[in-house]
Amino acid sequence: MTDPQVSVIITTYHNERYLPRAIDSVLGQTYPNIQLIVVDDNPPDSPERRATEDVMARYPQALYLRHPENRNGAAARNTGLRAATGKYIAFLDNDDFYFSHHIASCVQALRGHPDCGSVVTSVVKICGGICWERIDPPTEEVWRALLMKETALGTGSNLFLTADTARQIQGFDERFRRHQDVEFGLRYFALDRCCPLEDVQIVKEMDGFSNVPALDGFLATKQLLWDTFRNTLDALSEADRHRYFAAQYSSLLYTACRSGRRDQIQAMRRALEDHRPLSRKEKLLVALTNMGLFRTYEALKRLVKRLGAGASYRKIAQSLPPRDRASLDQALSAGRKEAL
Repeated sequence: MTDPQVSVIITTYHNERYLPRAIDSVLGQTYPNIQLIVVDDNPPDSPERRATEDVMARYPQALYLRHPENRNGAAARNTGLRAATGKYIAFLDNDDFYFSHHIASCVQALRGHPDCGSVVTSVVKICGGICWERIDPPTEEVWRALLMKETALGTGSNLFLTADTARQIQGFDERFRRHQDVEFGLRYFALDRCCPLEDVQIVKEMDGFSNVPALDGFLATKQLLWDTFRNTLDALSEADRHRYFAAQYSSLLYTACRSGRRDQIQAMRRALEDHRPLSRKEKLLVALTNMGLFRTYEALKRLVKRLGAGASYRKIAQSLPPRDRASLDQALSAGRKEAL
């Protein structure tokens, strides 16, 4: 049986220091038939573009596509989709990486489940040199899990899917400068059944460049998402609608606290309380932020994560082949050095 081609699309904007790791993880796959596409969304005259070009000079086997201006992640993914020739599409953010068996496992899963057109796997998030969080595939329909919790897949790199269906829904909606993966996933997974794989196959880097939104911009993106999926939201039960918007405003409350503006914090707190009372964690967040101690809250959160990080690492690492374990250890070691 001929191995179908898989087109892996890496979109890159800033974070060029991680890009070789992402590319090497694709070139080191056990699966033989891969088309590698790298889409550069950095402005042409930026130092990030020049640094990315230096990286890409080392990888002539990749199809390297450069945008004439910064457009956004959704546009970059669409550029990759237009150039892709594979039966399947896999996306990879430039600061994430795959373990070596990822693509082979996904193709094998789809061969064994011909009624499915996509695969999602477990993801480990790393931050500051520790295994921050493991996210397993949803146990319910993926579109619903993604609706109710936008981080249900762990990362946009956890999209392995049929090229025909991705094109059928016309790719990504370029109006979205954030939540592109959520918007795309809600439409895609409503059409295609998904095969979940519970072993960890993707590493999500949390220490890279993050374009943290101001509250106004983040709220505008949320409003666009709500408007786009208004019919879907209207069809939810009252309890699920409250659960949905509580999750949305909890995220917005955190963004408001990051800004430190009390008027924004109060506005998002009131909006959240329209759907449920604040949790103890949210009460602590608001209290510490109002005392000017948002960084203390973040430090406490890191401490809690570190207490459980060793057990999480051991559970993940014991199931990895030596090569992949070495890749994880190297990424964690680099994170620890940067955290010093």
